Amino acid sequence: MRKSNNIKEYLGAGFVLLLFVVSAFFSQEYADFFSGMVFEYKLLAGVVYFLVIVLAIVIIPLTSIPLIPIITGFFGVFWTVVLSVFGWTIGSIVAFWIAKKYGIPVVERFFEIKKWEKFYSSIPEERMFWYLIFLRIVVPVDILSYLLGIFTKISWKMFVTTTALGLTPVVISLAYFGTFSAEFQLILAVSGVCLLGLFIFIRRRYFNNRKNT
Repeated sequence: MRKSNNIKEYLGAGFVLLLFVVSAFFSQEYADFFSGMVFEYKLLAGVVYFLVIVLAIVIIPLTSIPLIPIITGFFGVFWTVVLSVFGWTIGSIVAFWIAKKYGIPVVERFFEIKKWEKFYSSIPEERMFWYLIFLRIVVPVDILSYLLGIFTKISWKMFVTTTALGLTPVVISLAYFGTFSAEFQLILAVSGVCLLGLFIFIRRRYFNNRKNT
């Protein structure tokens, strides 16, 4: 069962990465089209993208990652990063609030809590601030937000700060990645799949080791 779950996780992550590459390709191929649209619908595009990001965090397993290259074509890297970090942070706050207020019965409707039970024992009491920033990089934004609301008593200030700081380098990397050539994206995509698999493997091994000690 665990091996089956691992395969599904790898395939899901690989599919999202593939959609991202395809999205980046079309955003570059039709750059003039997007440039024309941004001139006419700039505010609307920003608002819609922001709302989609928030919903994608709250409602698992939706994801807004494949939209980043398109938004980069609309607004450029800087404003894409600003919009994405702000949207993901707001979405994370909503998910965190839902988890703290309604607990496991509601969160279980979004994803399986049982396989994340070991998460609680993996959180160190010391240097939690930097550990949470690390988790923001290696654990899906939506799932981590719900888990922190259920299994921890961290303050709102620490949650918001570590969320914004942890998401920023990830979003910057994704925004710049979407501007590369198709050939280079393909190389990075293969490398990304390998690194993603390594991250998932390390994450699982780390959580298992923390649980056994």
